Amino acid sequence: MEKYFWMLSTFTVPVLFLIITIGFYLTFYFRKNNLHQKNKIQSDQVSASQFRRELIYSFISLVIFAISGYGLFVLFERGNTLIYMKLSMLDVLYLPVSILLMMLFHDMYFYWTHRLLHQPGWYQKIHTVHHLSSNPSPFTSLSFHPVEAVIQAAVLPIMFMIIPAHPLAMFSFLIYMVYKNVHGHAGYEFTTQVHREKVLNRPLNYSIYHNWHHLKSRDNYGLYFTLWDRLMKTFKEDINRFNTPHHH
Repeated sequence: MEKYFWMLSTFTVPVLFLIITIGFYLTFYFRKNNLHQKNKIQSDQVSASQFRRELIYSFISLVIFAISGYGLFVLFERGNTLIYMKLSMLDVLYLPVSILLMMLFHDMYFYWTHRLLHQPGWYQKIHTVHHLSSNPSPFTSLSFHPVEAVIQAAVLPIMFMIIPAHPLAMFSFLIYMVYKNVHGHAGYEFTTQVHREKVLNRPLNYSIYHNWHHLKSRDNYGLYFTLWDRLMKTFKEDINRFNTPHHH
């Protein structure tokens, strides 16, 4: 595994992004009248010009994420990360713990960098590129200004200098990271309000929350969880404002 680690760290995010976004696009957007149309959060169709813009910015972001991944490999080679290759029984037990730690760290990082990007100046010059898609699609997930792409890609080398992780845990996390990001921008919600309000589900983030963020350019800044939003009182869950009766 160590022999191929440079390939895995460099290309995992770009390859996963292409597979998952294309999968979501073919499922939900390729045909106008798909079987899931009742679960579309915003009824408006995504324009061809929006798709083209998102693809251009996403390509730039993928190059930046690949560079960040290779940077992680260089840090690993120099012994500057806490990535380890050998698995003991204790390490096997630690695998799910390390994945949860990565999610918590990334969620914190994303929340606060996202809040920063909504500050005056940052928003108009950088983050507005992402918010040009008020009705997001799967390709919105990495449709970033290059500066924002650098900020978001930097989390990976930073994270693995802080959290001990085996490549198995690392790549399991990356799969979920890309899936969650694409899913959160896909424009569809399959859960009900009753489901989301159950005690065990309340800390979790859902597509409809992030869709509200794109529609209004405020509130619901989290990625995996609603913990920071709830703590900082930036959480909005009143989905009736979408005027989508099938979600009530």
